[in-house]
Amino acid sequence: MISNKIFVENREAISAVIGVILMVAITVAIAATTFIYFTGMLGAPQEEAENAAISVLNDNGKIKITLVSGGDNLPSTGYSFLNSVTIRLNGTILDETGINVGNTGWDIGESLFIGDVIPVIDDLSSDVTQLGVGDYSITVTIIKTVIYDDIVTVI
Repeated sequence: MISNKIFVENREAISAVIGVILMVAITVAIAATTFIYFTGMLGAPQEEAENAAISVLNDNGKIKITLVSGGDNLPSTGYSFLNSVTIRLNGTILDETGINVGNTGWDIGESLFIGDVIPVIDDLSSDVTQLGVGDYSITVTIIKTVIYDDIVTVI
């Protein structure tokens, strides 16, 4: 037991204040590391999806798309066809050059018509010809959010 006697005779140690400071510092470091780890796991917040609503139906051999309600990101001038709205018919993006919806954008209550001959989309039913009988896949995307993706049957 002579080896234990060395420690009893030498009574030097760190003070209680320094011990408490070290314990607090270690606790703060562990808490900060845990916080950073778990917030990193959550990831970046997702962009909020646009919550607009449309109505799509067969209208005398043409497909009629009406904006029923606008989403949270609806500009006062309506949705722009240049950078906000994409309409696909059977996977092909439709050309919106014939659209003249108030010289601004697509606003609530305004309708668009899809007809044959290229196919084309226009804001006037008289400017498009009737589609042939069959099923047509329609996809409407507004501000990177797919608002409608379904089949419309033209009779």
